[in-house]
Amino acid sequence: MTVSDEFDPPFDVIEPAHWRGPVVFNSPHSGSVYPRNFLTSARLDHATLRRSEDSFVDELIAGVVARGYPMMRAHFPRCYVDVNREPYELDPRMFDGRLPSFANTRSMRVAGGLGTVARVVGDAQEIYDQRISVDDALRRIESLYKPYHRTLRKLVSRVQAEFGTALLIDCHSMPSVTGAAREVVLGGIWPGARTAPGIVR
Repeated sequence: MTVSDEFDPPFDVIEPAHWRGPVVFNSPHSGSVYPRNFLTSARLDHATLRRSEDSFVDELIAGVVARGYPMMRAHFPRCYVDVNREPYELDPRMFDGRLPSFANTRSMRVAGGLGTVARVVGDAQEIYDQRISVDDALRRIESLYKPYHRTLRKLVSRVQAEFGTALLIDCHSMPSVTGAAREVVLGGIWPGARTAPGIVR
């Protein structure tokens, strides 16, 4: 059994019966299917691991499909592999073995324990009590991260070909902050990609 077989499927795209405009909705962090081997190797219990999820965001936005817009969602959890990272943002302190020379080991997200394969969840709680193999991390990237991004790119390209432009809306949840308004940042999920100035308010 491969990594992706445990998810069956690892992600899906829900298309509308009638497409109304150039908008794609994406929920990359609401996945809640945890591989058995991952749960066994983690030092944290299932409930604690789930604190890293953007729980139920996919359900919150599901209504967009009936309104004419496609939605993509991950079923695997972000603490297993995070598709909102560069493909190889990896912390060398986590792994047994040599990382590829092209791995980004110095990003702020890696430093915070939140690389492509996360080191921590919640309030900086370590996921593992020992190093994991580099091969394990690379398998997650090859079998989940890369197919997810290939599918998302195809979906965005399809919308762009149909409407002449495309807007990708990544949907997340944030911890509540009493008495304070949160700033909403519109950016790009691919290296070098940015939101068009006319969309930002």
